[in-house]
Amino acid sequence: MKTPTRNRDKMNSRKSAAAIIAAGGKSERMGGCDKLFADLGGIPIIISAVSAFEKASEISEIIIAAKPESAERIQNLCRIYNISKLKAVVKGGADRQDSVLNALKEVGSNIDIIAVHDGARPLVTSDFVNEITLLAREKGAVIPAVRVKETIKSVKGGRIISTPDRKELYSAQTPQTFLLSNYLEAVKLSENTISSSPTDDASLLENAGFEVFITEGDYKNIKITTPEDLKAARAMIYEKPQTELRIGFGYDVHRLVKGRRLILCGVEIPYEEGLLGHSDADVAVHSLIDALLGAAALGDIGVHFPDSEPQYKDASSIKLLAHTVALITEKGYTPSNIDITIIAEHPKLAPYILKMRTKTAEICGISLDAVSVKATTEEGLGLSGKGIGAKTVCLLKKRIIT
Repeated sequence: MKTPTRNRDKMNSRKSAAAIIAAGGKSERMGGCDKLFADLGGIPIIISAVSAFEKASEISEIIIAAKPESAERIQNLCRIYNISKLKAVVKGGADRQDSVLNALKEVGSNIDIIAVHDGARPLVTSDFVNEITLLAREKGAVIPAVRVKETIKSVKGGRIISTPDRKELYSAQTPQTFLLSNYLEAVKLSENTISSSPTDDASLLENAGFEVFITEGDYKNIKITTPEDLKAARAMIYEKPQTELRIGFGYDVHRLVKGRRLILCGVEIPYEEGLLGHSDADVAVHSLIDALLGAAALGDIGVHFPDSEPQYKDASSIKLLAHTVALITEKGYTPSNIDITIIAEHPKLAPYILKMRTKTAEICGISLDAVSVKATTEEGLGLSGKGIGAKTVCLLKKRIIT
């Protein structure tokens, strides 16, 4: 039987879906904490949210819309946690719709479905992502929603105006999934409409006259907006958990010589001498790498980055650290906290401590307050100004669900 031309074209151009992660919020109700990077079961919230789409077979690419100051950190985290479907991290817009539109510029030509998800909804599952994506291809626009449990009051000026029938009320969630063509048409129609910005993507299509359907959501698929939400999410994932802890220790020392740059924790320190070594000789990072590898029982820095290999000649130790973090992540471990002590008679390191902490935290994918960098001397004994040493203690954790 001959296949109609139109059907053959469809078979030869397999359509797919893109996930758009809205991660440009200001975390104004989190008490100064950026919720996207808050710890949830050993990994950042943004990675928990993105991972569901990474694992979903119906999703072929992921675009994240983020605050400019968070973009590099999110990219580093996606690298550390092996988010292979990440296509781009784009600048978030003034509102949600602008952020989604910025992300849409990056979707591939084979995309016919978009799944728009809140970066602060970390408990969605890959199975649900697959399910709702397939529904969108069938119905055109589908969102998850759960029935409202409490009685809702409409209030104006402190006075109750009405009490809607809660049997007809649902609380919308994400991912909200749409045929891309429908979404783009709704955007065009909205350009000629004077109205406030929609609070979710479904509203955009509703206002444009498209039918939007719901599918049963999950009460656990909460959005992290307040510290109380974060506590609730942690309680949900720690219903029956065990956490394995590993402690690691690392030590390294290098000689100071003329004609070398002095690099510590990835930060260049202005000084007349630098450290001698096969790589950039970042003694602080070398001690950290040994601590991380030791905690995970993966050998030492010489095993993974031998000084006999030309490829590591003058290599950036920060890049070696990023590779090390990826190695321990593959074994299921994540850094919990890091304590580095640098031993140096000269130069004075106090002005650079914050930069060193910040760079280390960024590469390891943990918060700044989980990284300590201290500097001390040996009172003219020990190294006596001939070199710089470093000692590091780290704690790794691995969540085990029983």
